[in-house]
Amino acid sequence: MMTLFDYETAPTAVGARRRRNPLTRALPTVLALALVAAGIFGFLGFQRLVDQYTAWTFKPSAAVTTILDSADLTGQGRLLFLASKPVIESASTFASNCASNREGSGILGCYVPRTRSIYLFNVTDKRLSGLTEVVAAHEMLHAAWDRMNTVERQQVTALLEAEAAKLSGNAAFQTRMAYYAKNEPGQRDNELHSIIGTEVASISPALEAHYATWLGNRQAIVALQAKTNAVFSDLAKRSNDLTTAMDALQTTINTEYSAYTSGYAQLNADIRRFNARTDFTSVREEDQARHELEVRRAALDARYADILAKTADYNADLTELTAIRDQTAGLNEALNHAPTKGGIPTPTPASGSGG
Repeated sequence: MMTLFDYETAPTAVGARRRRNPLTRALPTVLALALVAAGIFGFLGFQRLVDQYTAWTFKPSAAVTTILDSADLTGQGRLLFLASKPVIESASTFASNCASNREGSGILGCYVPRTRSIYLFNVTDKRLSGLTEVVAAHEMLHAAWDRMNTVERQQVTALLEAEAAKLSGNAAFQTRMAYYAKNEPGQRDNELHSIIGTEVASISPALEAHYATWLGNRQAIVALQAKTNAVFSDLAKRSNDLTTAMDALQTTINTEYSAYTSGYAQLNADIRRFNARTDFTSVREEDQARHELEVRRAALDARYADILAKTADYNADLTELTAIRDQTAGLNEALNHAPTKGGIPTPTPASGSGG
């Protein structure tokens, strides 16, 4: 610590009255306050100044401005968003800026700490209106985390982990965090900060107050996320249901076709034996034996027709599955599944001998 002294004018004669200049009396205090202020500004204010300058000089596109106006961010949230120089990009450009090994590598957006930049995927599907606002808020919260000091992060982390513990039974959440643990080691609480802030409705008052710094209406963002997530969830459910049904159908087709071909092989053998027989005692006995063979052939032909119908159903399901997966392509990495199933060939009919 430093002790400050008042400065006096030159000594006067003994017994003379001393006089002080008011300016010189105040100067040490002013200097001390200036030094303290400079230290605080140097520690806390430089990045704020950089952010302010960047936000002032950044020229957002019309699309970014629309997102900014509808995301309901606070003044501080708008500042951080603009200071991150957000751009909305098409698939090819977006992929080059948001590689999967970067922080915030979700297919819909990312925040790159090295350049302190936000990139957003150009979502054009009208069913997903509002999704870009959610992603923008998510990435802006990464920017906020990037600017927190160690003490602030430690305090917020305790609150975040308390909320994460409440989601221990949520399989989708756990799978998502496992992905981040594998692909973005060390970023768990950074990701929690953005995920909980934009996706979890009920949180502690302390954490709610924390997010209020940047999000003017957090519940509105959470509601948008729930609405758009329902679109993804529906597509994923339809895809999973179709895949399960197709797996079962293909198993049935394989089983029935195997029974059909082995049945026809046995029928052909029996027909050959019939044709070689000379021991019929009457025409009626021969006709009865022939009729039984024809009944078996008809049953096998009916089974083949059923197999053809099931094959057509399978390939129709595949067409629907491909369409569903095409709808999700490029929107969300977790749902961006290329079709993993191919069509199945039409089973060939078994050849039979004449009776």
